[in-house]
Amino acid sequence: MKKILFLLFFAGGLYQVNAATTINQVRWGSSGDPLNGLTVTWSNTGTADSIQWGYTTSYEKGKFPAVKRAGYTSGTSFFKYVFPTVTATTTLYYSFYDSKGKTWNPPATFMTSPPVNTSSFSFCALGDCRDYPSTLTTVSNLVTARKSSLVLFNGDLTLLGTSASEYNTFFTAASAFLANNLVYHVMGNHDNSNSSMFSNLWDLPQTGGTNLYYSFRYGNAIFISLNSNDAGNATQLTWLQNTLSAAASDPSITWKIVSFHHAFFNTGSHTGDMDSYRSTWWKAFDDYGVDMVFNGHDHNYQRTYPINLNAGSVGTPVAKYGSTSTEGRCQVISGGAGAGLYSQNTGSSDAWSINVFNKTYNYTSVTVTGCKVKIIAYDQNNVLIDSLTLDKSGTSACVATGVQELKQVKSNPISITPNPLEGSFTMHYDSEQTGEATIKIYDVAGKVVISEKVIKSTNNLEYHYDLSGHAKGMYSISVIMGNRKESATMILK
Repeated sequence: MKKILFLLFFAGGLYQVNAATTINQVRWGSSGDPLNGLTVTWSNTGTADSIQWGYTTSYEKGKFPAVKRAGYTSGTSFFKYVFPTVTATTTLYYSFYDSKGKTWNPPATFMTSPPVNTSSFSFCALGDCRDYPSTLTTVSNLVTARKSSLVLFNGDLTLLGTSASEYNTFFTAASAFLANNLVYHVMGNHDNSNSSMFSNLWDLPQTGGTNLYYSFRYGNAIFISLNSNDAGNATQLTWLQNTLSAAASDPSITWKIVSFHHAFFNTGSHTGDMDSYRSTWWKAFDDYGVDMVFNGHDHNYQRTYPINLNAGSVGTPVAKYGSTSTEGRCQVISGGAGAGLYSQNTGSSDAWSINVFNKTYNYTSVTVTGCKVKIIAYDQNNVLIDSLTLDKSGTSACVATGVQELKQVKSNPISITPNPLEGSFTMHYDSEQTGEATIKIYDVAGKVVISEKVIKSTNNLEYHYDLSGHAKGMYSISVIMGNRKESATMILK
């Protein structure tokens, strides 16, 4: 019996748990879309942490060293691991090796998002917790229960943005939320007090070496996150215009979704904060038909009427939400994750623009189903406070792309090997359609880096290309034949 007990202890020794483990602040991010570039990051006082993971409790994918970078407190480091392309809608099992305690942490799980080519997915939006941890815990746990594909957090994590103790409070209050959700952050005005500290916290897509503004494709949507603390930056504006222009000409994109901290229209305490940029940022939203804009900054919930300053004027909403030249944007302020609430100013110059105002802690849940979007806002008791459906059914763009993308959920006809890649790759495209095909490769900003016409004479089209001369990061490749467009993503290491 002693020999058997010894063998069991020896076999389980790799997985023993040290109650005094120093690993904490686990959070999920991505350098690209939810399945390509998925990253887990954690904090520790060790020097060489590792991770083991797989799709079963045997961690069959193996053990891997983590990449280390400086944390925000003395002696503490951030460790991260970037997964290869992960399987969609699947439980991922993982465990961290604590190099300080010299032991493996207990097993944990994370549910991956639906396929990148789906037309049915969900996301949540919230922001502005600052130094109110108990409310943050309540609201963020409600978001976690929604089991969304991703979450947009629209800034102001702390009151000062320079205090390690405040960030520690945030991580403790939101620990369950961060460990179970893929979160895309934008920087608030309070976070901007130390933008380098904020930037170092999160693993996000990058644009020109910064993660303070970026974009990514997911499903039939493009998500664009902006740094409204630097709204006058000409480089950011040009990037925004180019990204929206590319999205507007891409028939596979049905929804254009933008998030940043400061709101253009509101009747709370921050009326007028973005007025100076109505002729730049907001004009770009109107020019290229942005559908939804998500903000924080005002500590309440607000939703606008349809707004299009190109088609109307300040003081007059347009008749309908949508992305055509006569339809308007839907702006949502969901700034109720904990910070002290702001009352409505009925005398605000923006009173004409706000359809719904609610002084309550809140979050917003958005469900995309092909050509329809359902926006629902809830308070801290999970009571519904607003509901809206955006419907593009019957529009030419949606008729051409929406049905095709729904078919792709079960089987994407595009396969890429290898992926991730180091330069050369081979794409196979399998379909019954034959004739002339256009192959386009886009970078993470939506810019076309290659466009070629080929003849598809059989069911299977084989295409070879070498990306080694291009910047590392995420790319998408599309095959366009008539009104049909199929897309897939790849990562250049």
